[in-house]
Amino acid sequence: MVGGVCGGIGRYFGIDPTLVRIGFVALALLGGTGLIVYAAALLLVPLDDADAPATSSPRDRNTAVGLLIAFVVIGLGLGGFGLGFGGALVPLGFIALAGLAVWWLASGERPSGSPATVVRRAAMGVGLLVGCFALSVASFFASGLGGGIVVASIVIAAGAGLVAAAFVGGARWLVLPALAIALPLAFVSAAGIDLDGGFGERQERPGSLAEVEQSYRLGAGQLVVDLRDVDLPAGDHPLSVRIGTGHALVLVDQDVCVASRAQVGIGGVAIFDRDGGGIDVDWRDSRRAPDDTARLVLDGEVGLGLIEVRHARDLGPHGPNWDRNRANERNTACITS
Repeated sequence: MVGGVCGGIGRYFGIDPTLVRIGFVALALLGGTGLIVYAAALLLVPLDDADAPATSSPRDRNTAVGLLIAFVVIGLGLGGFGLGFGGALVPLGFIALAGLAVWWLASGERPSGSPATVVRRAAMGVGLLVGCFALSVASFFASGLGGGIVVASIVIAAGAGLVAAAFVGGARWLVLPALAIALPLAFVSAAGIDLDGGFGERQERPGSLAEVEQSYRLGAGQLVVDLRDVDLPAGDHPLSVRIGTGHALVLVDQDVCVASRAQVGIGGVAIFDRDGGGIDVDWRDSRRAPDDTARLVLDGEVGLGLIEVRHARDLGPHGPNWDRNRANERNTACITS
């Protein structure tokens, strides 16, 4: 009833469409194969519209129905083994159908023809999807590394090509690559992601106050700044932590008061037992320290990810006691009143 598939099949074979719908539901329960069969029929079988003009030959219709029957037979054969073998068919089937849908969107022509033609077009669609994914990754990193102007210029050029193609035709396929480039650029710009500073895992554990840098930066990955070996004297000690995408962790002793402020594009902040998160997070946690106590004034910036301050290195959301242990992580060195 969603796409007229069952009605079209019922009319083709001269049977009640309700029986066809029941068959699709049964196949959907056999490892999810019915979902693939319905999507394939939506792309390959002529629509359920008796007044619609014939856009495909009887041979094409027979081919489409033959492919559909093949899907049903494979689904019945593998779906009986449950989600093991039947479930393994689902992602492969959806990849092939996604390729057909992408080819349809890029070319504007409904998939039809011989099985070899349909397979070839599905492969071309999957190839276009893979290419768009590669363009998205390249656009994300190029934009985060400061090449946003270049990426935006490419998007503008693609848009100009689409406008020109509107008069001469033949460049409809440019829509997907243009979107693959433009969407990561918009995401990086909106979240304020800056990938300058390298990639991977970086651990800093200074042993003295002289070794402590005022600013630590990482492009993407995990940044750990461990200050537990540093004997911080009384007074304020500014610390800036910047990470483009990933996880930033600052470790301090329990006798250090921490005042914090942070800007997070998308993600969260967890300062001992306090936390916050969402989109465009503006975190402020102003704390005062006694005159004889060191105060770490943290200024954090995260494009996409999480920034944390705590006492224990091995504390993390991996065990049943994580919430309770994290509740014991308190900013006790600060003045509470």
